[in-house]
Amino acid sequence: MLDVPAVAPVGGPLQRTRWRPPPLLLVGLGLLVISLGLQHRVLGAFTTSTIGDVTGDPDLFGWWLTWTPWAILHGENPLVTDWMHHPLGVNAMWNTTVPLLGVVLSPVTLTAGPVAAYNVGMILGPVASGIAMVAALGPFVRRWSARTVAAVVYAFGPFQLAHASAGHLNIVWAVFPPVLLYLVHVLFVRGTQRPYRTGALVGLVFAAQTFLYTQTLALGALMLVVTGAALAVRFPSRVRERLPGLVRAGAACVGVYAVVCAYPLWLILAGPQRPLSTIRDPLYGVTDLANIVVPTPLTAARLVPTGIADTMRANVGEQGGYLGPAMLLLVLVLVVTVRSTLLRLAAAVGLVSLVLSLGPAIVVADHVTGFPMPWALLTDVHLLGEAEPVRLQVVTTLCLAVVLAVWVDHIPSIRWLPGVGLATLATAFAVLTWLPADAYGAREASTPAFFAHADRHLMSGDVVETVPAVTSVWDGGARPMRWQAQADMLYKIPGGYFIGSDPTHPVLIEAPVSAYQQGVVDVGAGNPTAVAPADAAASLRASGVTVVVVVPETGVDTGAVLSWTATVTGDPGSRVEDVWRFRL
Repeated sequence: MLDVPAVAPVGGPLQRTRWRPPPLLLVGLGLLVISLGLQHRVLGAFTTSTIGDVTGDPDLFGWWLTWTPWAILHGENPLVTDWMHHPLGVNAMWNTTVPLLGVVLSPVTLTAGPVAAYNVGMILGPVASGIAMVAALGPFVRRWSARTVAAVVYAFGPFQLAHASAGHLNIVWAVFPPVLLYLVHVLFVRGTQRPYRTGALVGLVFAAQTFLYTQTLALGALMLVVTGAALAVRFPSRVRERLPGLVRAGAACVGVYAVVCAYPLWLILAGPQRPLSTIRDPLYGVTDLANIVVPTPLTAARLVPTGIADTMRANVGEQGGYLGPAMLLLVLVLVVTVRSTLLRLAAAVGLVSLVLSLGPAIVVADHVTGFPMPWALLTDVHLLGEAEPVRLQVVTTLCLAVVLAVWVDHIPSIRWLPGVGLATLATAFAVLTWLPADAYGAREASTPAFFAHADRHLMSGDVVETVPAVTSVWDGGARPMRWQAQADMLYKIPGGYFIGSDPTHPVLIEAPVSAYQQGVVDVGAGNPTAVAPADAAASLRASGVTVVVVVPETGVDTGAVLSWTATVTGDPGSRVEDVWRFRL
């Protein structure tokens, strides 16, 4: 067959097609602009300040973002480390280690440092989540405008605002729930002609989420089962048709997941330093019922006095359950008036997730009513019972975004022109009640020069006890972990902010206070200490400490701390740049 060159049609030259950017790219750029605008306070100090109103979790995530690529490049196990809580170490799979993001963001970490990598992750997390939402809605919603509204609501709603303010990098990357939405279409609605291949891909998706945040994986899988049950109830005649394919896909999913995640699963179920009893009170991580109608200061439109938010359970980082009267009323009206199976199923699944997020008993304005809720049936389920039901708010937000997308897609088909205007205004008003306030914080995250030049002052493999010690205090407690990360993991630390255990503590969220550090607390506050210097020295030796570094702080009697440290270590100490160093 001959190749015939293209010729211009009779009557005119060849028409050149003008390139148009893909709609998904435009949506992604729009989401990025919003994310940058919300985090504008950090943009001028990208390597010396962290996104969020506290520093504890940002410093923790900066440490793990540094550890993952460092461990891989140095032949260390990225999922078990004694660089923190030395010599026992930390089981990474019981902690928010985000190893997947550690790899993805490694170019930033290795060039600009852990603070910059954390900030990039916090800015891009909502963008990636919104893009995933737009893509997942493709089989269900035709208009890009409707899918974009859903993406913005999902990526920057009260749930994401709350967790961004707390620096929860693992949660603002909420890509998994939209992926599950797409899987609902593939597995339950459309059906698959290649169940084994589809199931294997689902297993890989689950494995990826395992290396991002296991709690979202567990809660997402739970809600996938709930959604499947809801579809079976709504379409019972299709169950027999779909069931064989689902069984095959499920077998492939479990098989692939078990192979890929065999070691991480062992670490979770039987690995070293895993917690050996309940981590937290089951009634701590729950949605306060008041939060459903009471916004926090992170939301611009506050129709109730701001002080009411201060009475709700937990901190602002876990108060992301706001729906608001306008949004609740809109959803109720839509469920009753719009004949859409998708809309009503999404509302039903969202309602289930909201009820489950209330935890084992209803809490109102931090008051435990004792009224039992369905989650109480799950509190004794191994592993799932450790999950915080409040995190199910991401599914509630996802379902609400689906309802909005279906409705916005439907509005242009309304034949009564005034009805189109009223519907648009009512929807816009409800969405605007979720408008974020310009309230995101950025906290100072500078590092003493000593640690920035640690290779000049420490030896590789040193175990360094810092003053202040690492604690789980939300604001400032994890600074020494940031210093270690900035030093490119040159040394180990006996402290740490983590979930784990030791021979005498079945659950830890920080290393126990050593005799030496107890003495520091006492003398630093100007009080006598009952700790014997010999006992303090023994506590340092038991942890393998080779160097003590004292960072002067306001409000602490630094002279007394230096004298105490010199007595314990037998070294008079030396001033090195902006710290004091004592070598044992």
